[in-house]
Amino acid sequence: RLSYVELAERVEAMSGRLGATPRLMLLAASNTVETVVAYLAALAGGHPVLIAPAGNEATIARLVGTYDPDVVVRGASVQDRRPGSVHRPHPELALLLSTSGSTGSAKLVRLSAANVQTNAEAIADYLGIRGTDRAATTLPLSYCYGLSVLNSHLVRGASVLLTDRSVVEPAFWQLFGEQRCTTFAGVPYTFDLLDRVGFAGMRL
Repeated sequence: RLSYVELAERVEAMSGRLGATPRLMLLAASNTVETVVAYLAALAGGHPVLIAPAGNEATIARLVGTYDPDVVVRGASVQDRRPGSVHRPHPELALLLSTSGSTGSAKLVRLSAANVQTNAEAIADYLGIRGTDRAATTLPLSYCYGLSVLNSHLVRGASVLLTDRSVVEPAFWQLFGEQRCTTFAGVPYTFDLLDRVGFAGMRL
């Protein structure tokens, strides 16, 4: 359980670890505090961050071979591949997210820090997210929708319950209730799963 002050302290420490020179970071993302800290530290320090799903080593190896990141972050592990950077990123580049790759080899979408901020604020405004809200992570942070849940709640001073549990697990809903969550995000498949577990009859 972290306050915003404690989160900011961790982000500042990670920013110092990454250094002042902009470096291309590959972040093996999972729904953990370590991922959130590394992601926010990259944004704060001007380090373009390429997000990949944690645990998929084949994908990570392919991205390392293709994009040659300066640093690779997996959980609390920071692997410096070189002291500085061999890249000269555009000064506005903040985030690289992969597309589905369904039409061929995976491609990356480039986002500026202003893109990320504006998108987060637009979602928070549209959904009426308040500082008293608490979202549960039902989608991976390596997925643009999952990441947008984090961004839109942080921009409103709300809180986020980080979990990898599935909506079909009773333990997820126990945690959801205990932590007094107010929201969660889903794709069509999520709602198919919710129908199977009798979501409409749950008392939350």
